[in-house]
Parts: sequence; C-alpha cells; structure tokens
Amino acid sequence: MTIWKLSPIERSCLRWISLGWSVSEIALLEGKSEAEIRSYLNRALVSLGATSLQEALTKVDCPS
Repeated sequence: MTIWKLSPIERSCLRWISLGWSVSEIALLEGKSEAEIRSYLNRALVSLGATSLQEALTKVDCPS
C-alpha cells in the first residue's frame, strides 16, 4: 500500500471533487479563491504522479 504525501488542503480538495463539488463551490467552502483551489489540485496531481483528477482520485481511493 502506497502512502501519498498530500497536504490536508490538497486531500480535502480531492475529497470534495470526488463528491461532485465544483472548484467554485470548494473555494467558497474553504474560504479560498478559485485559483488557490486549482493550485492545490494541480499540486496534488503532481504529488500523486497523476495526469487527471480521475486518476488522482483512484490513487488516493476517494469514491467517485
């Protein structure tokens, strides 16, 4: 089992994405800008070595 090094906000953003929330909805919920949320998601992709959000969700075992 691989343990991925994601920050709490990166993990949280991926979780919200897995539940079908949009970047704008996540930004409102987290009190961040949409650009910040996109940045967190992009960093998560890099950390996971994923090329898409779907692949990232599969790697961290979030429901989709």
